[in-house]
Amino acid sequence: MILGVLLFTSAFLYSDSFQTYQLRDLNIRHYPRDEKLVKQLGPLILSDIDRFQKTIGYYPDIQTLIVIAPNEDYYRSLTAEYSGIIEFSEAFYSGAERRIYIRNPRHLRDYGRLRKIILHEYIHLFIDSTFENVPLWFHEGMAVYFSEGLSFDRQVLFAKDHVLGNTEPLTEMSRGYPVSRARWLSFYTKSALALKYLYANHKEGFYLFWELSETVTNFDTAFLQAYGMTSLMFSHIFEEHLSDRLRIEILLSFTGFIWSLLPLILLIAYLKKRFKARKLRTEWEKEMESDDGELFVDK
Repeated sequence: MILGVLLFTSAFLYSDSFQTYQLRDLNIRHYPRDEKLVKQLGPLILSDIDRFQKTIGYYPDIQTLIVIAPNEDYYRSLTAEYSGIIEFSEAFYSGAERRIYIRNPRHLRDYGRLRKIILHEYIHLFIDSTFENVPLWFHEGMAVYFSEGLSFDRQVLFAKDHVLGNTEPLTEMSRGYPVSRARWLSFYTKSALALKYLYANHKEGFYLFWELSETVTNFDTAFLQAYGMTSLMFSHIFEEHLSDRLRIEILLSFTGFIWSLLPLILLIAYLKKRFKARKLRTEWEKEMESDDGELFVDK
């Protein structure tokens, strides 16, 4: 109780000191001393948002509020309030408030990673502002795939978990994260792979899905109309796709391993051939010496 009062007091003390930087639909609340930083970061964030909307072909006007924490104490007071937020996160999205909070980036020299994180959180806001009853795998899949992408290392770790049976079908990834945080990375990766599959293999349906949001707000209804299947049907199709893909990748990996051994195999064959040739030559020379000796005795 006392902690809650202290956290509330901390946020309240800073509330009157914020000022707002506005750029079109983007509003960034910040402490006065961060004004220069915000003016540098703001246009970059807006550029990332525009590029994302262009990629999916949907351009809604969404009022976006980003709050930059003035210091670490303020940010910790927020992350303590949101129990699902990892303590060392750089930013998070509050669905209840429809706003994004950022740990103060004052000492950062490169905004590259921070921009990806902010875009990730913006995509959550984007989805919340577009559809209702959106499953968690779709939320995280969109955010990961269109902000961070899918690294090779990330996919390798997922493949290992998939083989070991440590992943869940999409139907069980709709409302909550795995109990074990060790499986969260695979959760994010699988969600992103599902969105990649939709985007790559059902591109017309993908664009239609966002167009339907002008008249349809329920996720399941729009998904059915856009893709011609329910999200449950897609879950089964996607599981089959993952299993087939994994088998192919294992085969290709094995084939690649064989090809990587080819130079060694050729070298061994060459050395073996040279050894045989040398052995034959030695035996031939011995026979010649023997024949010469026998001829000399006859004379």
